Amino acid sequence: MKVIADYRMDEKCKAGLLELGFDVIPTIPLKSVYDEINGHADIQIHVVNNKAICAPEAFEYYKEQLHSMEVVCGSVALGSVYPSDIAYNVCGMGDKAICNRKYTAPEILDEYKKALHTRQGYAKCSICVVNENAAITADEGIYRILTINGIDALKIRPGYITLGRMTGFIGGASGLLKPGLLAFSGDIRTHPDHADIEAFCQNAGADIVSLSTGALQDVGSIIAIR
Repeated sequence: MKVIADYRMDEKCKAGLLELGFDVIPTIPLKSVYDEINGHADIQIHVVNNKAICAPEAFEYYKEQLHSMEVVCGSVALGSVYPSDIAYNVCGMGDKAICNRKYTAPEILDEYKKALHTRQGYAKCSICVVNENAAITADEGIYRILTINGIDALKIRPGYITLGRMTGFIGGASGLLKPGLLAFSGDIRTHPDHADIEAFCQNAGADIVSLSTGALQDVGSIIAIR
């Protein structure tokens, strides 16, 4: 079993993933986006239907790394200024994609039956997927979209997640490693809503693992390769 994670992920988190039986494929730094997110997996690649759809800048690298699936070169190049960096930052939940449709790579949209539009372009960063019908977010607009479309959602307080000099997101600080196992990059108990998060995940049939001690860190999502 493998996961894709930021090349800068701390060693404790990497060790935690290895203990769980997951080999880590590091991302590569992309010069086309700003430093804080230049190694974020959810900026570079989207995995759906056993396909890895990549930003063209990262295509050759992932083609070499991922042998268990089809690797597709997306048609949208990344840019350094939002929203030119969000083409692959899409949250997939079953047959639904949550994203800003206007800026999403068409190759990703083609893989889903339904695309739920959100103004928040960093959709994958903003949504922690617990199962195909349950998610956690701090974004009010995304929370409304999820609930309107019948997805069980937990709204938490924004903040309390680090991203360099910026504030990170709950989706970027987590990854559904496999059905029923949700990992956080940092200690979930450092978030003031951790009790609600833990109860919500338990209700949704997912065990939580904190990969390291200290504050949650937005590492650009932990993307499992199944």
